[in-house]
Amino acid sequence: MTVSGEQTNYEEILVSSLREDLEWLEREFELLFKYKKDKTKRDISLGNQILDNVIDNIKTNNSEELLNLLAITLNKIEQSYPEFF
Repeated sequence: MTVSGEQTNYEEILVSSLREDLEWLEREFELLFKYKKDKTKRDISLGNQILDNVIDNIKTNNSEELLNLLAITLNKIEQSYPEFF
């Protein structure tokens, strides 16, 4: 049995953790790819692997809020790095 307050705290922790992960994801893409004019096949593969891993870790949780945060972040990355999508 869980107390509703405990559930809220757990969800807040999940959201906070996801926000940190998604901020890391954006920074990682910027560090790896922002200044590369021509992305190699290896770059594309690495970027796709990073995205796949993050997405797989998040979609195991059915929280609509977490999935919305993921969608927003992926949209930002897609705008800056369309070659990965």
